[in-house]
Order: sequence, then C-alpha cells, then structure tokens
Amino acid sequence: MAVPRMLLAAAALTATALAGLTGCTPADSRPTVTAASSAAALADDGTDDLLDEDDFGDDLADDGDYAAGPVAVPAAPAAPTDPAAPAPECTAPEVDPGHQVVVVVAAGPAELTAQPARFTCTPSRYEATGTPVHYGFAAAGVTATLVDRPHEEAAKPVQLDELVTHLNDCLAERDPADPYGCSGNAYDVVLDPHGRIMRIAEVEVPTP
Repeated sequence: MAVPRMLLAAAALTATALAGLTGCTPADSRPTVTAASSAAALADDGTDDLLDEDDFGDDLADDGDYAAGPVAVPAAPAAPTDPAAPAPECTAPEVDPGHQVVVVVAAGPAELTAQPARFTCTPSRYEATGTPVHYGFAAAGVTATLVDRPHEEAAKPVQLDELVTHLNDCLAERDPADPYGCSGNAYDVVLDPHGRIMRIAEVEVPTP
C-alpha cells in the first residue's frame, strides 16, 4: 500500500502550500488598500475642512491688505481766484477819447512820473503797470482838479502847485490838506500835441 501513502503525502503538501498562499495574499494586499484609503480620506478631510471652515471667508475679508470697496479719490483743489478779475458789480469805466488813466509815482513842479494804469476791483480801482513815463506840463497852463473824498463831493478845480503838494503828501503816506484824501494816486490826464499834460484830474474812486 505504498502508493496510497505517497498520494496522501502529496495531497497534504499541496494543501499546506495552498493554505500558505491563501493566507499570504490577503495579508499582503490589505495594508496597501488600507493605506491608500487612509491617504484619500485624509486628503478629502483636509479639503473639506478648508472649504467648510466658517472663518475662512471672514479672514480674507478682514485682511488689512485688501480693500473692502472702491477707494475714494480726493477732490481736486479749487482753482485760485484772480483778485484783479472784475466782480459782477465791478465794471471798468469808459475813458473818453484823448484821455488816459495813469498812476503817479513821483511829482515835481515841472513834471510828473507816472505808469499806465490797469483797472481792477480792488479798493483803489487802479494799479500801475508798464514802464514809468516822464510827463512835462503844458506851457499854456494846466487845468487841475482834486476829489473831495471825505465829503463825497464832485471834483474841485485847484492850482497846479496845490495838486503837486497833494500828490507828494499821498506818495509819502502823509495826510493831505483838507478836504482831500488819498486813494491810489490814479489820475486822468489829457496831453497836448507835444505830449505834455494840459489837463489832470484825480480819478473818483467809490468810498469803501
């Protein structure tokens, strides 16, 4: 009966080998599957935690490095106004033909030094512009007038030397003789054919 014993021994060896293979396969494969599943679960959990975090959006909104809305642009500064620009109630008077307004800068018994005048809306109404010009007095005589500013009366005729004294007082910032006052030294002049002053009248300026 040797044959049956050999067959039994072979069958026993085969069963043992199969049992060993069967036992090893699940053991070898299970850790790999389990590790992969764990990694995927951790990745999913991390993503869900980041997206589902209640404070995630608030942290971005509260970050000082980001603007919460449109940035306000500062308003441009207002353009400066020209003090010499005429105001609505201030208009330059018309100058008669042959007349010109000048601002006297020096006065003597034989001549005046004056600059062309530009009308403004300042209290003096005229300001000096351009190059000073020397004007002599007409040999035939000069008609001169001054304005009675304190009493707001019409211009009064005066002697030429009286007008020159008045001018020098105003240029030196001294009080002139009554009843006259100083206000900018602007004068309306008329010249003769030789360019000399034949008529000079103090310009009337409204009382402030």
